[in-house]
Amino acid sequence: MSSLFRTPAAQPTSSLFGPPIQGQTPNTTAQQPAASAFGQASTTPNPQQQQPGSLFGTSTQQPQTTGAFGASTAQGQAGTGAFGGLSTNNQAQGAASTSGAGQANANANGPSLGSTGYFDSLLSRSKKQAVGESPLEDLPSLQLGLGDLRQRLRKLGPRTDPLQHGKAQYMLAASGVDPGAAVKDLNEFNFSSGGRVERPAPGPAPTEVDVDAYLANLQTKTTLSMIADGLERSAREFDNFLEDNITMEWEAQRKRIYEHFGIKTKNDGAADGSSATPGRESQIGFGRSRRTTKASRPATPGIKASAFGRSNLQKSAIGTPSKIGSHQTEFTDIESAAGNASTLNGAVSGDDRFLREKQGKLAERIRQLNLARVDTLPYPILHELADVANRTGDRHAQHLVDAYYAVAEIAEENPEAESFLGNATSRDRRFKDDYLDVNDKSQGSINMRKRILAGATKFLEKKFFQEVENVVAKYPREANLGGRPDVVSKIQAYVRLRHARKDLVPDNTELQEVNGEFVWAIVYYLLRSGHVDEAAQYVRAQSTTFRSIDRTFTTYIFEYVSIPDRRLRRALQERCNNEYNQRVRNAPENSIDPYRMACYKVIGRCDVSNRSFAGLNTEIEDWIWLQFVLARENDKATEVAAESYGLQDLRTSIREIGLKHFPKTPSEDSNGTFGMFFLLQILSGMFEQAIAYLYAFSYVDAIHFAIALEYYGLLRPADPWTTQDSLLSHDTRQRPQLSFGRMLGYYTRDFRAADVASAVDYLTLIHLNADLGGEAGRQQAELCHAALRELVLETREFSKLIGDIRPDGQRIAGLIEERGSLIGLGEEDDFVRTVTLQAARFADDNGRTTDAVLLYHLAGDYDSVVTIISRALSEAVALDIGEDPMRLMPVKPRADGKDPEVQPNSSLSLASIDDPVQLAMTMMTMYGKDAMFYTKIEDQNRTACHILLQMSEIKTLVETKQWPECLDKIRGLEILPLEARGDATRIRHYASKFAGLSQTVAINVPNLLLWTIECCISQRERLTSGQFSVNEGTRRMMCDDLKQMSIDLTSYTSQLRYRFPPHLHEALARASAD
Repeated sequence: MSSLFRTPAAQPTSSLFGPPIQGQTPNTTAQQPAASAFGQASTTPNPQQQQPGSLFGTSTQQPQTTGAFGASTAQGQAGTGAFGGLSTNNQAQGAASTSGAGQANANANGPSLGSTGYFDSLLSRSKKQAVGESPLEDLPSLQLGLGDLRQRLRKLGPRTDPLQHGKAQYMLAASGVDPGAAVKDLNEFNFSSGGRVERPAPGPAPTEVDVDAYLANLQTKTTLSMIADGLERSAREFDNFLEDNITMEWEAQRKRIYEHFGIKTKNDGAADGSSATPGRESQIGFGRSRRTTKASRPATPGIKASAFGRSNLQKSAIGTPSKIGSHQTEFTDIESAAGNASTLNGAVSGDDRFLREKQGKLAERIRQLNLARVDTLPYPILHELADVANRTGDRHAQHLVDAYYAVAEIAEENPEAESFLGNATSRDRRFKDDYLDVNDKSQGSINMRKRILAGATKFLEKKFFQEVENVVAKYPREANLGGRPDVVSKIQAYVRLRHARKDLVPDNTELQEVNGEFVWAIVYYLLRSGHVDEAAQYVRAQSTTFRSIDRTFTTYIFEYVSIPDRRLRRALQERCNNEYNQRVRNAPENSIDPYRMACYKVIGRCDVSNRSFAGLNTEIEDWIWLQFVLARENDKATEVAAESYGLQDLRTSIREIGLKHFPKTPSEDSNGTFGMFFLLQILSGMFEQAIAYLYAFSYVDAIHFAIALEYYGLLRPADPWTTQDSLLSHDTRQRPQLSFGRMLGYYTRDFRAADVASAVDYLTLIHLNADLGGEAGRQQAELCHAALRELVLETREFSKLIGDIRPDGQRIAGLIEERGSLIGLGEEDDFVRTVTLQAARFADDNGRTTDAVLLYHLAGDYDSVVTIISRALSEAVALDIGEDPMRLMPVKPRADGKDPEVQPNSSLSLASIDDPVQLAMTMMTMYGKDAMFYTKIEDQNRTACHILLQMSEIKTLVETKQWPECLDKIRGLEILPLEARGDATRIRHYASKFAGLSQTVAINVPNLLLWTIECCISQRERLTSGQFSVNEGTRRMMCDDLKQMSIDLTSYTSQLRYRFPPHLHEALARASAD
């Protein structure tokens, strides 16, 4: 059993507080010593000599053992108490404590250091004087070593409570620390030398009498000081940058995490009325105690608050950019439903080229929709999108087109209408109130369900009649239409054609034929095509025939036509049902015309439980039509239970059919049959489920169909912040809702980098739901604005999205501002300015100077514009002469060459300006012409920018070696004392002005000094070389003036508390010495 720190017992180890014990070897024995809890061995070779120890074990051991701190405690027969009490015998030559204190024979190891040697000497003297008379008999002799004194001091301290040890373990465990693992890690340490090495105190440094050594030492200290100052300044600036640019609202984020995982703090539980265990302290995740009071937390407007009113934990409103075509979906429900096929396909064909063409055509329709909305004009969005879908050639295109036309019938969209006057067509958001009504029994909800049934039925009837006309036109000889192309004649021709082709009824089925016409078939197909009035007229014209065949049918059909709800009176309906049931039960098989029974089923709603035609060759569209024509939205209280069949029952049937017969994931589909189930869901008004179902198969079509539905208010939008991970969700009433806004935002990933204008058009449509009442509408508007903000920051198309600048400084409205009425922006709204300022800060932080200049100008912050161009100009001036000039990243141009309406010179655009000097000159010239600009700029910033422009001009003169002109320009700046002529007062005056210079100007003063020195030296050389024929006295005077300038500059720099580069001092020394 090893000690706490596993010091091997077989090797002698040194004391923790002193040198190791010498001259002692372990007594080899067969019995191994065992260390106690604190390292004292409790075994001896002779069991009879073993004595009971105290709580910490007083040992009388023979072999050498290792203490708790790795100290050797080997003795002859001596034992040491737990607290350092020494028990000596005649064989003992020294004493050792359990903690490994210095021994009496420690001098054998070498000289002792510090107080250890002092106490050891006292111990030795005390022992020597023990046999004789002590000069200090009144004082006790020193019998303890330094280690024993430490143990006595520890004994005098407070005793450790064992209960506290247990509490410490629980506290560590609650904090996530495993005490057992920690002890195991500590045991891995192997103290080979055990004892503590006490470092000697450093002695006095030798006197530095060497001048070179002194200067070298001083230079080293100065360099280290400069490095330390630079590191400290960099750290401080970095901390300030973090504080200014990063908003980390930990309290709001922590609260949102708690609510997401259902964690309630102690205060939240008390607020909810739940009682907490008194006196019990607990620690929750993220290092926040539940005892933290709400009053100590910073006030936040909501759990989603951030720099823009929304938490950083929220997902992006527009998603991360991705390539066109197959990509990962952002919705977890779509991914889980798709299984392994978690990628979205733009179309079943999977051809990216065709998909791009399709998206381009659809984007053009969306742009036309927004333009029509801006002008308050009708736009037949359903018919336009159906036209695009009809030309794609997708396998599911026909079903998609049918779905568009079905919704057009429900919404009563008129493609020929040119205005909304006289209800010529439906307005946008017309059905929002009825569709979103939370009360299913309200009149609005009932009217909406009736509208869905009527619209779907009308679409199916129109589609069938169109097929009738196509077939008759395709086979004119068999149809034998004749010269009267009215509805009845077309139906008669259709019946003749089908009879000729022998597919009117199955084999061995008899039809009633009167005067060569199958009257029941004609009546049925008139009803099937939606021509109920024509069917009644046909029956009236053939009244004699029908009375001879069926005397009561004429009464039923005339009643059916006269009532708008297409519902017979109770007495007639019961009579019709009885006749139908009697014929079904009593008539022999194949003896009744199946079209006669079909007419009875449709008009009298007979045998509603069996919603299919018997004995007819029907298609799936005929079955679908029968479901809708039998469904009624009536009062459940007055309706017979057996005849109750409404829209909700129809939806249940369609849902069951979809689960059984249609593919659920793209991997299960091979021939595009998912389009039929999508059509069934649209016909039954299951709009949200239909969009979510289609999204997994063809997300492009699903998104545009959702736009058309949302335009008329036929979608229920979900909360964009609580259901951000699911496309389809349900509210508290279990009604389906769709994440419309995020679906649009994620869709723009395909093209927003190349076509930002189309992305704006799509994101603008998110604001359609802003007309919802209360908080829901505000959240939808907030999502729209957040998506547009992210688009601006991501694409950097500032000149297109936010605006541009004309040469006179006036702004040109961007795409967002042009669609201000569609996203709820008024003239006084500051959304655009807020987005502009945020984009400007973002661009400035990323070093995009031209972007920041444009954005700050558009936001009206002209002072920031001057500050930014001054900083860029200062960096350009700071470059050494001869280096490549500094270039800026230009703004993306507003006109891409595709828009013929944009004139080439209609805007400043900053797209071609990459020179900071040219940028500064352009902006300052613009601001100097209009008081609206320069009155909003601080004088200090404006002056600094002008000085930097002059410095740039001076640098150009230096490069072209125009020394006199350069000195005149420098003298005009009034920064350097070129006119002091040795006057110390004027030099101090110029030195005092240095502190008032702007930082961008001050950092270029060293360069200005170098240029001045170079001008002085070069001009003196030119004068002394005799290149000019001037008076000798004048030449000498000019040379003296130039030398005096150099001397004055040396005095000037010596009075500044500014660390200039060494080469500047060298240049000043050379210029003054020449």
